[in-house]
Amino acid sequence: MGLFATGVAVIAVPAGEEVQAMTANAVSSVSLDPLLLLFCPAKKSHLSQHLAPAVPFSVNLLSADQVAISTYFAGAWREPVPPPFRFVRVGATPKLAGCLASLICSVRGIVDGGDHWVVVGTVHELQQGVGPDEPLLFYRGRYGRLDLSAAGVAPDLAAVTDEPVHTHYDT
Repeated sequence: MGLFATGVAVIAVPAGEEVQAMTANAVSSVSLDPLLLLFCPAKKSHLSQHLAPAVPFSVNLLSADQVAISTYFAGAWREPVPPPFRFVRVGATPKLAGCLASLICSVRGIVDGGDHWVVVGTVHELQQGVGPDEPLLFYRGRYGRLDLSAAGVAPDLAAVTDEPVHTHYDT
């Protein structure tokens, strides 16, 4: 799966008066109606201890200049002082200030996924950050940046009502 490029997010949940947070790249859209997403924390992670149905959480999409924050919440920070960051509350939900965007969510369900949990969340609100809109990427165990100058136009899927049938036979 290291060959699948992903964005990088920090998931944050309330932990009493504190915030428990972790870096994640296993984040995905699930449904548009209702608006659902999923993320997959390790079962033994500290954040997993605070998850239950209806618990609020945020998915904070990191920008390209937030490598230090990603490294810190991944548990790989080796400096004596953490990088600068700040959590703010949206109701009961902690969100990371200064991100590309933050999705304000609540836990809809939790499913066993081997050594990880598959957490499905209902998205209640999207808060977009102030530019520049350059995401932090993760690919083959390394951070990367998006080069939009070389990007092609993706198909407009808004008008697609059903997937076409594609049958392939090995001969």
